[in-house]
This record gives sequence, structure tokens and C-alpha cells, in this order.
Amino acid sequence: MTLLAQLPLPQALALLANGYLDEALAAVRRLDNVADEEALHDTRVALRRLHSLMRAYREEFTVQVPGKLMREVRRLARASNPARDAEVQQAWLLRQGHGLTPAQTEGYRWLLARLQPAALLELEDALQRGVKRLVRKLQSHLNDLADEAGDAAPYAGACAERAEPLGEDVLTALAAIGGPADVGGAHAARILVKRLRYLLAPLRNDGPACEHAVAVLRLLQDLLGDLHDRHVLAETLRLSAAEAAAAHARTVFDTSPGQPSAWRPPQMPGLLALAARNQAVMLACHAELRQNYLDKLEQAVRQPLINALTELRGR
Repeated sequence: MTLLAQLPLPQALALLANGYLDEALAAVRRLDNVADEEALHDTRVALRRLHSLMRAYREEFTVQVPGKLMREVRRLARASNPARDAEVQQAWLLRQGHGLTPAQTEGYRWLLARLQPAALLELEDALQRGVKRLVRKLQSHLNDLADEAGDAAPYAGACAERAEPLGEDVLTALAAIGGPADVGGAHAARILVKRLRYLLAPLRNDGPACEHAVAVLRLLQDLLGDLHDRHVLAETLRLSAAEAAAAHARTVFDTSPGQPSAWRPPQMPGLLALAARNQAVMLACHAELRQNYLDKLEQAVRQPLINALTELRGR
């Protein structure tokens, strides 16, 4: 058993939280290096892990950590979500320029210009300030938390107790996904899978069963994340088409309302072509999800979780 697994729960939580804070601080310090393409990603990951830890063990953290700081961690962890979605959409679109007709290219270029990640420099500045402020204010509270150890249960057992009901929630959410276009169902399942993965991940080196369960959850989260990205882009395309149509209609109404052919927005062929490609990827993602997980939840997901919890409780 690793030392972390044997630690009293408050000590383990303080150790993990301080580690995630250190990772976030190191990552934000790299944001000024424009050549470092992973700095923002690493910042986001560290903050998400910290937020997920505090959420999973809310009762333990609130003994020493003020609610205001807990909410600040949540705010920072979520701050970069819109920029991340825009970056993912833009990266996918940059690979879609081939095979488009001249008529479709106009809409493609119009959409690509609209998807520049919004206020990225402002976001990086806000993250730098926020993380540095968080480190200053939170570390003393985490040190006080570590001093609360007393006769608390070992971390591994406490983790297993929290993972068991969350695992059932994951299985229920996965079974409830209705189809490729079930945005709400897939989103709910993705969030729960991510929470369970982050809950178990610190103990992934504590045995082969736990390591396997975390690997399963990582692959499942990646697949649900790909499906989520397709859903986000589908909504972006719908909204963009509506905006293009409305703007074009206003122009035509003012300039040439008597010409029926003038009413078709020039961006529409490109937007429809991109929507068709996005839908094809969405269908492929869902087919893979169903084949590898949804059609065999007991074997692919439940059993690895049972094995991991048994392993952790036996430590």
C-alpha cells in the first residue's frame, strides 16, 4: 500500500490539495511563454483536480476552508471552459477545409473567423492573478486541515466509501443516454465519469484493479468528451446559421426584396456541409461508445469498479 493510502483522511486531502495548488501555480507561470502550448491546459487540469477533490470531500474541507475560498476554486476551475470549447471547435474546423466547393468555402471561412478563442489574454491574466491569490489564502487553511487528522479513517477506505455511490450514479447515467443527439444525457454522464475518475486517480498506483478502473474511466471520459465537442459544435452551427440568415434577410429586405434568389445566405452551403460532417463524427462517437461501453456496462464498467473498491477496502 502506498503511503498516501494509509494516511488519515485530513492529512491526505491536505497533501493532495497542496500538490494541485503547486501544479496550478507552476502552470500559470508558464502562460507568459507563447511557445508553451500546454500551459493553459495544465493550469485547467490542476484547477479541475483541486475543485473535484474539494467537492468530493466537502465536509472535511469546510472544517478549515472558508466557503468563499471553496467558491473561488470552483470559479477558477470553470473560468476557461468557453475558451477551451472555442479552441477545440477551431482546431476541428481547421482540418475541414479540404473537399469543399467554392460555394461552401465562403461559409467555412466566415465561421472560422467567428470562432477565434474569446479574450484569451484576459483569461490568462485572470488565471495568473486568481491562482496566485488562491495559493496565498488557501495554504494556511490546508495546513490546519492536516493537523485535524486525529483518529480519522485511512484515505483509501474513505475514498472507496465515496466512490461506491458515485459509481452507481455513473452506471445509471450511462444507461440513460438516449442516442447520438442526447445532449443532456451524454453531458450528465460525462460529468459523473470525470468526477469518479478524479476521485480514484490519486490511488491509481495502489494496485492493479484501481489502476485498471482509472484507465477505463479515462477512456470513457475521452469518448464522452469527443461526443460533447460534437454537440457543442452542432449548437454553434445552428446558432451561426440563424444569425447569418437573419443578417442576410435584413440586408436583402433593404436592398433587393423583389429578387427571390437573393434571399439565400451565402454562408449556408458551407454551414450545412460542416453540419453534415460534424453529424457523421457524432454518430461514429456514439457508435463506439455503445459498442465498447453502453451495450456491456456490467462487464466494461461495473466490474472494474467493484474490483477497485474491493482492492482499496482491503488495504
